[in-house]
Amino acid sequence: MELISFIITSNAISAQAIIGKGTKFYHRGLGCVVHEKTIIGANCKIFQNVTLGAKLSGKESGDQVPIVGDEVMIGAGAVVLGNIRIGNKAVIGANAVVVKNVPEGAIVVGVPGKMVN
Repeated sequence: MELISFIITSNAISAQAIIGKGTKFYHRGLGCVVHEKTIIGANCKIFQNVTLGAKLSGKESGDQVPIVGDEVMIGAGAVVLGNIRIGNKAVIGANAVVVKNVPEGAIVVGVPGKMVN
């Protein structure tokens, strides 16, 4: 199933990831990468080329992946890495690199990601 998705939409969204009801990958998830242990809440909006994953690869990654709350918007090209939580209704700006927890309702932009509200 994942291979078919990759061939058709050029993404690597794991079928084992937990993705909440109503969450949408815009542009058919073009270029998105989602680690198999990532948890994404309900009604999120995720744009193209987003990465949600571990800081390390292979067995070293363990459960060190993000947990994304409900109604989160993640802009194009954003990278969210590690054992962090993204609070409900947070906004991650395009091309932001997020490696720290994001509180509920926060707006994060830049490299490294910084809150702006």
